[in-house]
Amino acid sequence: MKKVCYFFMACILMTACELETSPNGDLDGFWQLTFIDTLSTGGSADMRASGIFWAVQMRLLEVQDAGTGQSVFFRFRHTGDSLFLHDPYFDVRRPDIIEVKDSMELQPYGIGHLEERFAVLGLDGNKMRLQSERLRLHFRRY
Repeated sequence: MKKVCYFFMACILMTACELETSPNGDLDGFWQLTFIDTLSTGGSADMRASGIFWAVQMRLLEVQDAGTGQSVFFRFRHTGDSLFLHDPYFDVRRPDIIEVKDSMELQPYGIGHLEERFAVLGLDGNKMRLQSERLRLHFRRY
């Protein structure tokens, strides 16, 4: 009888709790920027030693420079073929939340505008390729 009671209590607890799952699929995770291609010139820069990482979870995207400790947080929207970044703020873990007002602050991360659209050229469990109007970004899952 006790086993039946425990079983029903477990069922009630499992149905009472809702787990929020992320709709981001393979986008969620920690990504290292490995290469940047400049579309207008055809040039490519090796970024593996730069320490630039993108971390994606739920509705928040953090871009960070491991060398300086600087981070910028974005809200984002991910559709099948596009990634839209908006509302950038400097490291929100500090007591003073500072909105990014100058897009020049974002360029070291491969982002050219305060609101940026990237075409998702490739995204799987290990690699991601994004393209803006000026740049193509290559990432590896870290």
